Amino acid sequence: KVLIVGAGNSGCDIACDAAQFADEAHISMRRGYHFVPKHIFGTPSDVFDSKGPEMPMWIKQIVFPGLLRMLEGDPQRLGLPKPDHKIFESHPILNSQMWHYLRHGDIKVQKDIDYLDGDYVVFKDGQKQKVDLILLATGYRSLIPYLKNDYIKYEGDRPHTYLNLFSRDVPNLITLGFMETNSGAYALFDYMAHMVTQHLLDKTRNPQNAQKFESLIKSDDPDLSGGVNYVKSDRHANYINKAAYMKYLKKLDKRMKWTPLDKLNKTEGSISVELAPIEA
Repeated sequence: KVLIVGAGNSGCDIACDAAQFADEAHISMRRGYHFVPKHIFGTPSDVFDSKGPEMPMWIKQIVFPGLLRMLEGDPQRLGLPKPDHKIFESHPILNSQMWHYLRHGDIKVQKDIDYLDGDYVVFKDGQKQKVDLILLATGYRSLIPYLKNDYIKYEGDRPHTYLNLFSRDVPNLITLGFMETNSGAYALFDYMAHMVTQHLLDKTRNPQNAQKFESLIKSDDPDLSGGVNYVKSDRHANYINKAAYMKYLKKLDKRMKWTPLDKLNKTEGSISVELAPIEA
């Protein structure tokens, strides 16, 4: 008997694995989440969203729940708690298997944990369940332990950098990957790496342009929320809306006179850039 604590994407994936192999699988949820299937009408959900008609966020927050209810039914019927936020205001749970195992009773939803009593877990609604294994899927901390804390400012336990890349306090300190987004991240990393490359090239070929960008690193604070009122939590401190981020990168390409990644000649050779080391 397995209890998974936490219902983020990782927690739900683990619960689905437990549903296949454990005698019983339980998941403890402190709050409700919006569940989105991996595919909508045969198309990956993020692609379906990005290729759909442009709509203001407030309209999306009305249309999308109705569409999901039409496709999957009422999630509260399966024991899932009602979310305390609108869709897109927190990172959605992208999972199709969860519905299957909940409908078949292979995963049982439990309330938040109150306390442990020997081999039993007592939940805040008074329910008591004997379990053999408790797995915590309650999040992580985005720390870089080999860097001094004053190299990067943190909001909660999330690095606060310019465009989720550039340290505002230490020149040449760039961190790729310390961000979360409402869509797939790997393609976005290509555009982020391209921006880093263009700035590094400017430092050797166009110092004046590089100084212009470095002034933006220190002072520019764009709104990358895409008009979404995200849940106030450490997890969302460096959360970005992919559409808003991509729109800003295109604007930045024009402002800095950089060649956009989509127009870059893929056959160009590698580059070599020398930078001053960060002082210890």
